[in-house]
Amino acid sequence: MELTIAYYTLCVLVAAYGRHRRIGFWGVLLASFFLTPPLIFYLLLSFKPSANQPKSAKIQTSSWWRFKQVS
Repeated sequence: MELTIAYYTLCVLVAAYGRHRRIGFWGVLLASFFLTPPLIFYLLLSFKPSANQPKSAKIQTSSWWRFKQVS
């Protein structure tokens, strides 16, 4: 019983790590259930994040607060 709970927990942790990959959270979770989670984790380490993921989460600021100098 404890081993089953540990297996499911490991599957969910691996799926959480793979949520930004091409197949996403649910694909990694299903693959972890059918294969072993350590195998899927090592495969995820070799894959790149998906292309539609933003490169940076920084907010770009503009200069709307600057006043123009009138000459």
